[in-house]
Amino acid sequence: MQAWSKISKMPAAAIKKLQDELLQKMVNDEMAARHPYYRELFKQNNINPADIKTAEDLKKIPFTEKKDILPPENEPLHPKKFVLEPPAEGEQKVKKKGFSLFGKKEEGPSPADYNFFTIYFTAGRTAKPIPIEYTHYDLDNLKEMGTRAFDIMGITRDDTMINAFTYAPNVHFWQMFYSTIGTGSTALQAGGGKVLGLEKILKAMDSMEAPALAIAPGYGRFALLTLEHFGFSAANLERIITGTDYLPMEAVNSIQNLMKSLGAADTKVQRIYFNSEVKAGWAECAPDHGYHINPDHVYIEIVDPESGEVLGEGQRGEVVITHLDARGTVFLRYKTGDIASGGITTEPCPGCKRTVPRILGDIERKQFIYDLKGKDGELKFNANHLRKYMYSKDDVLLWYVEINSEDAEDALKLVVKGISGSDEDALHKTIAHEVSEQFKLPVSVEASSLDAISNKIGLEKFITEQVIFDNRS
Repeated sequence: MQAWSKISKMPAAAIKKLQDELLQKMVNDEMAARHPYYRELFKQNNINPADIKTAEDLKKIPFTEKKDILPPENEPLHPKKFVLEPPAEGEQKVKKKGFSLFGKKEEGPSPADYNFFTIYFTAGRTAKPIPIEYTHYDLDNLKEMGTRAFDIMGITRDDTMINAFTYAPNVHFWQMFYSTIGTGSTALQAGGGKVLGLEKILKAMDSMEAPALAIAPGYGRFALLTLEHFGFSAANLERIITGTDYLPMEAVNSIQNLMKSLGAADTKVQRIYFNSEVKAGWAECAPDHGYHINPDHVYIEIVDPESGEVLGEGQRGEVVITHLDARGTVFLRYKTGDIASGGITTEPCPGCKRTVPRILGDIERKQFIYDLKGKDGELKFNANHLRKYMYSKDDVLLWYVEINSEDAEDALKLVVKGISGSDEDALHKTIAHEVSEQFKLPVSVEASSLDAISNKIGLEKFITEQVIFDNRS
C-alpha cells in the first residue's frame, strides 16, 4: 500500500490514475493468472483481461454476489476458488544481475505473500458465514488500514481504549486489535459480552480511566443505560467508536445524549463501516462526514441495486467492491448488499480535508428491505428505517420486531423493554401509532422481560444483536 501521508492528500485525478494502474495490474497479474474463479469467468464470458485498463472497463465484467461464493451441497471447498494461488516456480522472485543501491534486484511475485495465515468469517446475517482467507500480506494491510482509521479519528498512542467488539474470527474485532498495535495505544482487548461480560467491561473502563470505548452500537447504548446500575461512572469517557451494524445518525445522537446525561468528559461518537469481504473497515473523522476509504486497497462502485447500472456521485445505491491490493481471498465487482444512502463522493472532506473518496449517508442492509402484503396491495417495508425510528426512542432499553403473515395483510409485532421508570403503556401506544402511520402496516406492541429479549436478540452472544425476525412461511 502507498504512504498514507501522501495518498490522503492526493488530488482526485491522481487517485484515479493510481487506481487505474493498480486495477490493471491486479486483473492481469493476479486475477487472470492465479484466481480460479475469475480465470474461469473471463474464459466463459470471452473477456480479455488486457482490455481492463481503467475503472470504467469494469462494466465489461459480471458482478460477483454472495450466492456465487456460498458452497453448494457436497462442495465445502468452493470458497477456495476465490483464493489466489501461489505463483508457479517460474514466476517466483528471482535475483537479477546488475547494480542496485539497496541490494540485488528482484522481480516477480514473492511466494510468501500468498501463504495462508488465518481465516476470518462474514457475520452470517444473510446466509451461512463465508470464510475469508488472509495471508501475512493481508494482515500487514489490515494493520495499516487500522492505523489509518485511527489517524482519521484522531486517536493517538496516548489514548487508552477498551476494545469491546465481540471476540470472533471477524474483521471487526481484529482490525481494532491491529489498530491499537499499529498506533501503540494502551488497550484492553475485552472481547465483548461473550468473553468478559458487561459488568467486567464497565469495571475495566472505570478502573483504567479509559477515555475510549469500541463497541457495537446496540450493545454500547445498552451499556450506557446500565452503567449506573452497576455503580460505575462515565466521568472519564470521551469517545465511543462503533460499527459492525446499521448505525444511522439517530443512533449517534442517542448515544451522544446518553454520554452527556451521564456526565462524560466528552461526547465523541465515531463510526466505522466494517465489511468482511472488503477485509477492512473505513472510519469517519466526524459523524456524517462520510466513511474515508483506502483507495489503494479497493475500488468502489455505487450501482443501482436492481439494474446494476453504475451511478454518479451522491446517488443512493449498492456498494460494490474490487480489490486492488490483496492476497488470500480476493473479489472483483462484489455486490456487498449494503446500500449507501448518500452514494460516494471524491470531493475533499469538509472536516479533515483529506482527499480520499468517501461513502456518504447511512449504510442500509438490502436484506432488511421486504416486499410485504399491505391493505392496498404490495408495499416495501424498509426495516432499516424501523431501526432508525427505534434508536430515536430514548425510553426503549431493548426491542425486536417480528414480521407475521395474516390473511389479508402482513403485520408487525414489536416486543419492547422500556428503561426503568418509563410509562410502558404510554410508550407502547406511541410506538404502535407512529410505526403504523410510517409503514402503513398493522402494528402490535407488547412488553417482555430484559432476560427474554436479551436472549432472543443475542445481546451477549452474537457479533451484533439480531432484532428483525421474519416469521412468514
